[in-house]
Amino acid sequence: MHFSQVMQQFGADKPDSMTIVVPDAWGQGRAVFGGMAAALAIAHLLPVIPVGMPLRSVSVSFVAPLNTGQASVQRRILRQGKSVIQAQVNIEQDGQVALVLLASFGAARPSAHQLNADSAPEWQTDKTLTLPKQGPVPEFTTHFDYRIAHGQLPFSASPLSQLGGDIRMSGSESSQAGILELLALVDAWPPVSLTLLNQPAPASSLTWTIEFIAHDLPFSNTDWWRYLAEIDYGADGYHHISAKLWQPDGKLAAISRQTVTVFA
Repeated sequence: MHFSQVMQQFGADKPDSMTIVVPDAWGQGRAVFGGMAAALAIAHLLPVIPVGMPLRSVSVSFVAPLNTGQASVQRRILRQGKSVIQAQVNIEQDGQVALVLLASFGAARPSAHQLNADSAPEWQTDKTLTLPKQGPVPEFTTHFDYRIAHGQLPFSASPLSQLGGDIRMSGSESSQAGILELLALVDAWPPVSLTLLNQPAPASSLTWTIEFIAHDLPFSNTDWWRYLAEIDYGADGYHHISAKLWQPDGKLAAISRQTVTVFA
């Protein structure tokens, strides 16, 4: 099922608590990949957020694997002020919580302080690696196009603790790249941790925080977005990874941080 088709089950006319279908063919090991899980939660929340309140920050705890099939999603506005809204979404499956998401929305306000972010890094895009569409790769990756320009493929014993390049959704997934697609694009990259290994081993996200910087959405889904991630620290089976995503025009779009469990 294409990404845009999955998101059609949400809308302003839906109740705060409802049953959804978690799609197949979006798996990462035994669970649906984190970007899709977070997009499902935000898609249920966005219809009740007023216009002029862009999404500023999302924090996700992946409590248990979210599998394909039916799940229950509940949204709750925790506090709504004049310029900021705080909200929560839970996804439950088989009687247990699978995901807890906290989201902050904030209207723009006048400020005397404007600090510019770094522009997108420049790499040679004529010499890139890509993830194969077939073979022993997570099934969700077939929904994306990758151009790895900095770092190595997973399980290649890379000497770098960084991974970067360009990404976009494959042709028919969606006609545009909005906030929901952005969640998927940021999380679609393999953890940098896997590129350091010399043989396959599992890894999974424990927590994920993403902050949205630019709000020039949507872009065409044919546009490439630039990504760069780096391991800040790793020990005891946990890696702490920071990443940035830049818009097709080079403007910083999002800042991401993940705690990843690595079973190697």
